[in-house]
Amino acid sequence: MGEERGKEKDNSEDQQGKEPQGVTGGALRGLGKIIPGFGELVKGLEKSEAFQERLKAADAEIERQLEKAPPLKRVEGTRRSIIPPKTTLKASRTTLREEAAVQPPQREVTTDIFDEGDCLKVIAELPGVDEKDIKTEVKDNLLILSAQATGRAYYKEIELPCLVRDELSSTYKNGILQITMEKEQI
Repeated sequence: MGEERGKEKDNSEDQQGKEPQGVTGGALRGLGKIIPGFGELVKGLEKSEAFQERLKAADAEIERQLEKAPPLKRVEGTRRSIIPPKTTLKASRTTLREEAAVQPPQREVTTDIFDEGDCLKVIAELPGVDEKDIKTEVKDNLLILSAQATGRAYYKEIELPCLVRDELSSTYKNGILQITMEKEQI
């Protein structure tokens, strides 16, 4: 019985001092280096015989799966380049010019509407355009904003809470458009 205790002591010392072995143990060590705190958790589990048995079972399953898997085939040949040949590049330059001539997709305009008693104030964000490129139009209770600049196009139809006069006063500074409209007196 004394010998058995001695063997158990030797086994537990071996398990405490060694890291998990095999594919699974190596994967756990690698994860321990990546995930903070995981390495310490694995070191604590190494002392458990049940953990060691699970590692051995996992390694055996991996080995079994590898034996069943078909062997890898070596493929000889040259690597293909993803860069097209020069003849294609000339044609694509023309295509890029044609694409640049096409109008950019329209962007949504962020707006806020404020009721100021006898007038409505609309504030819209139109970054990257000049004031001369902004067009505003009123149709009944609909305010239409549009702007076109190089690489940018904006468009928005804003339903107003009431009818307004066709006369608009606007200011534009640092990409912010402010429009003031008098309400239609009924």
